[in-house]
Amino acid sequence: MSTVLVTGAFGQIGALCTELLLARGHTVIALELRTDATETAAAGLAGALVPSWTDLLDREAVQAVVAEHRPDAIVHLAAVYAPISYRAPAHARKVNVEGTTNLVEAARALETPPLLLFASSAAVYGSRNPYRYPEPITTGTPVAPIDRYGADKVLGEAVVTGSGLPHAVLRLAGVISPVGAGRLNGDYLSLMRAIPTDNRIHAVDARDAALAFATAVERGPAVAGKVLLIAGNDSYRLRSQELSDDIAAATGLGRLGERAGLPGDPADDRGWSFTGWFDTTESQALLEFQAHDWPDTVAWVAGANGQLPRVVGPALRPVILFFLAAQRRLERRGRYADPWTFLTRRYGPEILADEAPLQ
Repeated sequence: MSTVLVTGAFGQIGALCTELLLARGHTVIALELRTDATETAAAGLAGALVPSWTDLLDREAVQAVVAEHRPDAIVHLAAVYAPISYRAPAHARKVNVEGTTNLVEAARALETPPLLLFASSAAVYGSRNPYRYPEPITTGTPVAPIDRYGADKVLGEAVVTGSGLPHAVLRLAGVISPVGAGRLNGDYLSLMRAIPTDNRIHAVDARDAALAFATAVERGPAVAGKVLLIAGNDSYRLRSQELSDDIAAATGLGRLGERAGLPGDPADDRGWSFTGWFDTTESQALLEFQAHDWPDTVAWVAGANGQLPRVVGPALRPVILFFLAAQRRLERRGRYADPWTFLTRRYGPEILADEAPLQ
């Protein structure tokens, strides 16, 4: 079995990927920031786990870890993701790009270069108007990030593909898990409210995403040099309101329907979120990771987060709908969602890709 260094090893995908790799007999060097949560996660795992409490921005520390353990493969999941990245976009870029550069430089110094698997995002494709571009996203679809997070991922991909290391870029669809559903703070709620109700969202169960990375570690020659789209099977091809309603229904709140948000403008290519439906034909053939259907994911989220009492959901629904409509009036939102206008009002224009060029 091999030695695998996993960054973000106790995150939403990282914890599941680390667990899979350990179960398959690999040694995992878990590179993470030390917090109470990550220490607890590390203590709960069995197998050949070596926690390494290291900041990716500490260039010398990263070099020391990589030089000491000489991994056969690196799964690079650590990043500052949207919408958290909108709070401090300059810091997010340092982590997402400079941190990736530090890792690549450390890997290049090894006598035997490791396979580097980089977690990218649907955000690299920017705003996707489903009325103008109804075809699925493929690896040949041009990248055109609209937000700075998507631009970060384009820059990170360039660092990886230009490294000379054996590598693969895995572009992730919308990852769904109980962890993600349980952290619906103001930032995540703002992003959800910004997305048009009829926006295409291709989701992926976090367990399937973790399986894709773990399997890619073991199929290095087959995936090396490829860009792979990681999303669920066709049952995960949803629209934004469908996804939200399915999760809400499973947790006992019930479906809020189209009145919970605003649609996208079919005539405005900018007025959409950075999600679309992926063509996963090649990635599934190579990695065989689509182990779940959408109802499995919904049940997983609902089971982990509990359900509202039967009488509470029906009582809450009209209150929530009234509150959402009142919010939209106060914010002077128009007929269409116009997500990037809404988000720049909340966070500032520096969250946009054109405010931080690809350089």
